[in-house]
Amino acid sequence: MRRTAAVLPLLLLLARPAATEPPFSRARWIEQHEHEIGARRFDGGALPGREQDERDIATLLASRRTPVESKRTPRPPRVTDQRVSADIVAPDNSGAQAFTEAEPFLAVDPANENRLLAGFQEDRFEDGGARALSYALSTDGGKGWGNGALPDLTQVTGGPWQRSSDPWVAFGPDGRAYYVTIAFNETNPDNAVTVSTSTDGGATWGDPVTVHRPPGTDFDDKEALAVDDAAASPFRGRVYVTWDQVDDSNGQPQLVSFSQDGGQSFSAPITIDPNPTIGGFPLVTRDGVVHVLWTRFAGAQFERALLYTARSSDGGATWSDPVEVAEMLPAGVPGMRVGDGIAAFAADPRSGALYAVWEDDRFSGDVDQVVLSRSTDGGDTWSAPVRVSDGPLDAAAFTPAVAVDGTGRVGVAYYSNRNDPDRRFRVDEYVAFSKNGGAAFAPSARVSEQTFDAANAALSRGFFLGDYQGLVAGAHTFHPLFVATLKPGPSGRLQPDVFSTIVK
Repeated sequence: MRRTAAVLPLLLLLARPAATEPPFSRARWIEQHEHEIGARRFDGGALPGREQDERDIATLLASRRTPVESKRTPRPPRVTDQRVSADIVAPDNSGAQAFTEAEPFLAVDPANENRLLAGFQEDRFEDGGARALSYALSTDGGKGWGNGALPDLTQVTGGPWQRSSDPWVAFGPDGRAYYVTIAFNETNPDNAVTVSTSTDGGATWGDPVTVHRPPGTDFDDKEALAVDDAAASPFRGRVYVTWDQVDDSNGQPQLVSFSQDGGQSFSAPITIDPNPTIGGFPLVTRDGVVHVLWTRFAGAQFERALLYTARSSDGGATWSDPVEVAEMLPAGVPGMRVGDGIAAFAADPRSGALYAVWEDDRFSGDVDQVVLSRSTDGGDTWSAPVRVSDGPLDAAAFTPAVAVDGTGRVGVAYYSNRNDPDRRFRVDEYVAFSKNGGAAFAPSARVSEQTFDAANAALSRGFFLGDYQGLVAGAHTFHPLFVATLKPGPSGRLQPDVFSTIVK
């Protein structure tokens, strides 16, 4: 139930004349725009050209059943699971869902692969954003984690903003780490893209710096960040931030800004795609070239989703023409909000080959599987998509992440409901590996501790684990970072927490 839409009109009848304009509501503004443009969604993925399943909240709540213990199926050797999140935000009466973590992202320090930094949402609001964005730091390769909430961002951590979302972290050179967010208010139009910087590798954080603050009721959404750590790059240390800007004319261009001073200030936004877009994902290759992958919507009713890339060889000042990777054909997962319409991106640290992964139903017909496309020429051309996930074709595989280790081995992590006989909300985390540059993948390995029930996850237009998850690689080790409902919270019921797995 949307609190503002249901409660505010009654208060207005009691306190103001009937003709008075209701107070601003960001959730209502987003809902109105979604109604006007049909297929696109903000603060989340997209279902272009598909009839969306009914997200009736009462029906979903009825699905919050007591999970049945699942069979523990064999997993690969030398795998350990660690709970990363720690529920450090105390509940309040704001309407946020207490003890809910969602949407994790992970970074590895290029100078020390035992140093891992995770970012995730804490206390998710049903109608968008969270009370806080938290971080977790491991200095022993993911065996143990320390936690904190990003300071001076939202009101619960001493900042000015009512909500924040879309956590994204990255390491730079010289022990620096960065955490980019969208920050916004529910009761007025104010919002911004912000970056917090750590000079001690993610242990402590400075005040957020504003990258961009849109005018009027325009809304900056789905930001991401990358840092140039290439030793020979003329732009070493440069920080790149991408996002899309939703405006009142129903535009949604893809924008990029960069910092030359370690996140203290940022350039004016540069438009890399003026079309309706979402989900920009930047990365920097070993030669200092920055690439961005994003989704563009096309057609009279935005019924098509197309994956595009562009690159800059001069530190983000100018950009190549966009290159089409493939058409995306996501079906989504009924009753869940997943990463449909959002792609993930990685580069081989040795060869510079680029890999894009997303969920797509071209191989199965209305049931999403995970697919991959690669480029070996710097993004000029891309291979036809190949299927990565290998479960039954009637079982959804969704919300993938991709990384490449120091030997060139490609790893793809994803969620799957293959172990649910009903193909609904019982989910596992899987990882698949390729030793031939993504041309073919070995059978996927289940790495979650046990099958978990996503009907205990946060609610946000469906059961919500996140629009993305984390995966990084070192010389020979992969670290998936995902949300699962494996442990009871203070109420005694299972709650969504962030977990990390070590796969050697």
